[in-house]
Amino acid sequence: MKRIILCVIFLLMSSCSFADVEEFRYFSLNVPEGWTAEESGDVVSVNADDKSGSLVITSGNPNGETITSLALKFSREMNGTEPLSDDEGGYSFEFNNGISQAVIAGDEDFYMLIVGTGFVNNAEALGEILDSLEMK
Repeated sequence: MKRIILCVIFLLMSSCSFADVEEFRYFSLNVPEGWTAEESGDVVSVNADDKSGSLVITSGNPNGETITSLALKFSREMNGTEPLSDDEGGYSFEFNNGISQAVIAGDEDFYMLIVGTGFVNNAEALGEILDSLEMK
């Protein structure tokens, strides 16, 4: 009987930390306890309630722009570093003196720009949110 009670307590404690799956226009992702998410147009913001970290995901049609030109445009708008290309055709750059990091990927039909802030204090939570992202 003690084992059953301990198992139930363990399961209840574990379920408290589970994230809620939230659905957005282009994707779904898990939003952990202590974080909130909201969608406005093509932008989804996921923020720690204590303001220690955030993800901003912008997605949509590139309107004829290439990923290269979008990466340069967004980097300049954010006063970021020169975008670095990856092996899959995407780009990454930093801004806010390296506090914020951005990654952009896509093609002529669809792009996704993901901006993360607060990786020092929230690397695990931000990683779990990103790992849970599923396109529709």
